[in-house]
Amino acid sequence: MSDPKVVTKHTNGFYGTAMVFLAVTLLWNVANIAMLNITIEQRYTLAMGILSAMFATVVVSKVVRDREEANELVNGIRQARYEEVLSKSPAPGLGQF
Repeated sequence: MSDPKVVTKHTNGFYGTAMVFLAVTLLWNVANIAMLNITIEQRYTLAMGILSAMFATVVVSKVVRDREEANELVNGIRQARYEEVLSKSPAPGLGQF
């Protein structure tokens, strides 16, 4: 039989810390943009670039996580098939019963 799969769930503390870090990063970038000596159009352009980069980081991390979960599912199905084939086949050297 196969070993039971350990499900890793993130705790509320981990999720909260990640959201706080994302908010602090956004606030830090807004403060830095405000302190720059550039025109308002340049500020908006820079802000949109930083916001897009933060959004892309979140999306890429979700895609990577989803791909890993899909690979675990496919590997689990393959492992179950292998175990089924092995359980139905005779032991080597014993012949057919």
